[in-house]
Amino acid sequence: MPRWLRHLYGRMEIAILDHGLYRPGRLLLVMVGILAVRGLGDDIFAAFSGDRDSMFFPANDRYADFIKVALSYSHIFTETLASKAYLNHWPYIFRLYLLDNPYDLSAHNLSLPDDQADVTNLHLPPFASVLYLSCAHLIAATNPLVAMAVFWGPYLIGGWGVARMARAHFGVSRQCGWFILFAALACYPVLWMLSRGNLAGGYSGLLTLGWLATAVSGRGRWAGWVMLALSVNLRPEPALLVMIELLGSGSLRARFCRMAIPGAMSVALAAIAFPIAHALYPLYTLDNVRRGLRIYHYRYIVSDMGDEWNASLFLWAKGVLMLMDVRPRYNETLAQALELCGSAALLLTVWGAWKRRIALPVLVFLLTALPAMFVPVYSYYHIVAFVAVLALLVADLERNPPRRGDRRLPLLIVTVLVMSPLGGAYSNGLLDSLLMLGGTLYGLAPLARDAFRALGASPISAPVS
Repeated sequence: MPRWLRHLYGRMEIAILDHGLYRPGRLLLVMVGILAVRGLGDDIFAAFSGDRDSMFFPANDRYADFIKVALSYSHIFTETLASKAYLNHWPYIFRLYLLDNPYDLSAHNLSLPDDQADVTNLHLPPFASVLYLSCAHLIAATNPLVAMAVFWGPYLIGGWGVARMARAHFGVSRQCGWFILFAALACYPVLWMLSRGNLAGGYSGLLTLGWLATAVSGRGRWAGWVMLALSVNLRPEPALLVMIELLGSGSLRARFCRMAIPGAMSVALAAIAFPIAHALYPLYTLDNVRRGLRIYHYRYIVSDMGDEWNASLFLWAKGVLMLMDVRPRYNETLAQALELCGSAALLLTVWGAWKRRIALPVLVFLLTALPAMFVPVYSYYHIVAFVAVLALLVADLERNPPRRGDRRLPLLIVTVLVMSPLGGAYSNGLLDSLLMLGGTLYGLAPLARDAFRALGASPISAPVS
């Protein structure tokens, strides 16, 4: 670590310990303060530039990741369009989503080459598709505002319920429970997710926190496994968190069983949801899903469509190629190199968990940060996944207060900064990816040293069950 960075961290550590900024009440004030300062800065900027949308997604694309996707199922809205029932009862933005929807599901679009086809909604997993299709039917029967109440409301109620559940399972104070509630409902990534409407990521984050609470306490495991299976069917990344079972009690076989149960549940749920999605939306077939994934890959990964608010290291790779004036900015060799680095980091993390040479908060951070950095498109509203990391860190620090040199404190600082509004549409993701990379290297460094020692001393052997 560079001397200046070590000195800066030392000053921060002293301030955090002297003022108790790791305590839930004070940390909540710190995060609200950062949010307020950023909001004030945006107001000052807006007074000179007229741009009032720099802190959240632009107003002309609000709630798009739920309402716009739901309105793309045009076959559901045939009667609505014929009767023009939307004219007097829908806000303008939702009428625009209905009449000028960018998702092209026509047979002609699906037959075009990847670089010519427009985006579709066919890349969505079956359970998420059923969720969006349910929203579409509700909008057709009522209007988008009713659908927002029905789908945004459960997130708010679920956040309250999961926060209470986490407090009980973590065994922390009421004050820490309030902090977890703030993290679940009102921290910046959550507000950003709610304004963008990416409720699939939001629901997944809450369900992951609920599962993590049961995994830590060892109580209510079946309920937790169901929550994790639901979460994985909305966002695949939380599946990596089953690796924390390697730190649990019991034989190796028992730990593998605890890892396999939510996996089997996830597969069963996807198998049940797929025919339901197909019945509601006949275009939803395996061939069309594969076609939708190819189009998604080209539009959001190869082209520049997924660059805004992207917190993945792939955006840095694209930026380097842009500075070199190389087109296209996406390079397959560079992408494979990043994927190889991510896979190596994940294998090292799993080895550390297997050998039980890593603490639970560090493992949860790594298993959350690695997909965020190495999935090609990881938009800022998916940072909601770090709610579980933050809740676990704060709860663990309350139960076991830190001292100088505590390895949890750097991860707490990184997580708080990742979940804070630090920049604009492009700079925020770039900063977050660097912060996550720093936290990941910090967590992996002792594991790498242990692995080299183990390789030099004797072959790595599996623990005896």
